[in-house]
Amino acid sequence: MKALTLAVVALLSASSAFAQGAEKQRPPPPGQSMPQPHPEPQILPRGGTLVVVDREELNARLARLERLLEEAEDRNSGRGGGRGDNKLDKAQDVLSSVQKLIAEAPLLGAVTPRPQPPRPPPPPVVRPMPEGAFKRMTEAVSRESFAEDKMRVLTMAARDNHFLISQVSQLLTYFPFSQDKLTVVRELKPRILDPENGYQLYSAFSFSGDKKKLQDILAQR
Repeated sequence: MKALTLAVVALLSASSAFAQGAEKQRPPPPGQSMPQPHPEPQILPRGGTLVVVDREELNARLARLERLLEEAEDRNSGRGGGRGDNKLDKAQDVLSSVQKLIAEAPLLGAVTPRPQPPRPPPPPVVRPMPEGAFKRMTEAVSRESFAEDKMRVLTMAARDNHFLISQVSQLLTYFPFSQDKLTVVRELKPRILDPENGYQLYSAFSFSGDKKKLQDILAQR
């Protein structure tokens, strides 16, 4: 099935005008009255309307119409053996059937699937803090003397970055007390990309109670 514009109808109309003009120029046989011209077929107004027709069916009818017009032309030039009138009648019938085929064809929009809305863009890929930036951050942490100031640096860095467990493990080395280390893990937990590797942090704690607290922090959603 192919979409054809109604410009095809205009082409067929021109062929019909040629056939009717040839019929009008030929005088009627002796004893017969002038044949009445066929009523002109209704042509749909020009426009951008698209319809769907069967290409093979339309091509077959056009080929038949072309043959009939050629035979009628041969008759008009004296080579057809007296059957020009019948050929023109058949050509007009074929033309009318083609125009009816197009006029009754469904609109393209009725058979064409509606375009799907564009898919939303994929979410941005989240990556851990680059090594160069991480190194500069650890240097800034090491320059601070108090745990509170070190945490302030970490908190600022965590706003716009994500971390791996291996990076968190390095940061814990800058905090000598278990309570401060737990605070670091609690602060960075929402920004950790591989929480399944959290077991690697247990070696940073010496006491069982602190390891239990670490486990509770890592288990939080």
